[in-house]
Amino acid sequence: MKGMIPLKKALFLVLNDPKRLGPVHDIFYRNACGATTIDSTGLGKILLERDEDVPIFSSLRSMIEKDKPYNKTIFSVIRSDAQLQKVIREIKEELEMDTVNKKGVAFMFVLPVVECYGYDLTECSTEDSPLPGNSSD
Repeated sequence: MKGMIPLKKALFLVLNDPKRLGPVHDIFYRNACGATTIDSTGLGKILLERDEDVPIFSSLRSMIEKDKPYNKTIFSVIRSDAQLQKVIREIKEELEMDTVNKKGVAFMFVLPVVECYGYDLTECSTEDSPLPGNSSD
């Protein structure tokens, strides 16, 4: 479609340790990507607050109750696959997500973006996918 800019992926990171938010924001800033952060709460905490007797959560009750139950969810639309992989790599390193001892620090996933409106798409542009009017032709 004329005027539509091809989008790539949306990166989502559910950060279970809000103290690590600053360094994660720095990663997006260093890589020239915008990001949005929202407060979030997992289903486990919601069920514990309602005092539901759900077997899978009963064994986690003491662990969840002693920790901060609230998360930060960060998401960003990133057009370049190279830039996306760089951001993912830096986040995994910063949060030590590949380390067995650091499981549960965060949960990260990527989804394709089909359409996007009301967003300045120039901030994450790259040479491999030029914006209209920015091409070298």
